[in-house]
Amino acid sequence: MALLVEAYEHCRGPEDVDAPALDRAGFKELVRELDLWCSSCMVALEGREPVGVLLGAKRAEATLVYGLRVHPAHRRRGHGRHLLTSLGQKLAILGPPRLVAEVPVERAPARALFTACHWRSETRLVDWRRTGAAPPRGSTSEIDPRTQVAVGSITLEEATDSGLLDGSRCWQRDLPSLRKQSEKLLGLGFHSSERLEACLLSRPGTSPTSGWEILAAGFTDSELGRLGLRVSLTELERQAGDAPLLLPRVAPAELDAALLTELFFEPGPEHLLFATEAKAA
Repeated sequence: MALLVEAYEHCRGPEDVDAPALDRAGFKELVRELDLWCSSCMVALEGREPVGVLLGAKRAEATLVYGLRVHPAHRRRGHGRHLLTSLGQKLAILGPPRLVAEVPVERAPARALFTACHWRSETRLVDWRRTGAAPPRGSTSEIDPRTQVAVGSITLEEATDSGLLDGSRCWQRDLPSLRKQSEKLLGLGFHSSERLEACLLSRPGTSPTSGWEILAAGFTDSELGRLGLRVSLTELERQAGDAPLLLPRVAPAELDAALLTELFFEPGPEHLLFATEAKAA
């Protein structure tokens, strides 16, 4: 673990200037919440100097390339390709065979590396943000106050049992991650007389003004379900105060962009989901 942390920080490039530093405590948090495995990580060395590092998270269905860095002085020498190929060869034996990576769109060299290694781009993941500014009167966000009584606290188990969270999300917000963070989650649900119509699972920000992350959102395919989602968002926004609501790395199949726009979210940075299958040497 110490070697991986040292290598990851040593191989920082100019594109990582705004990325928070990784220390052992942060690494252990990634282990707990994202299933980062030391056995799925690799370091490339020249002598004793780390010149490349790959951090991998592993679950039963896939391995995520969480981070891949090559030291700026050692780039374009094949280190990144070698790390990806070596991980794929290892997983061809040990499994799981599926590998994925969520690559920032603005990082053209990283995208080029995965493409050169014959990874395919499967979908686009978009960060969405809703500020606390009140929409104009008469907008579709105005809600009958009587519907507020249908909103109440729910647990992760209640949300999953409802079936509203079926389907895949980005690695950081998928069910295995939610289960590992269950004690930190705030759950809101909108109930009708028959069932749970909509639900939100969020994690409060670390300060009064930092964003509240929405880790999962689900609703029934009905007018009541969409109303429930709007009402739940309004309640979450009330609890968040001045903090914005953040929905990171949303795929089109998870929540439609037109719906998010209607709910006063604005699109932000994007990632490409790359994927491949492990291949033996």
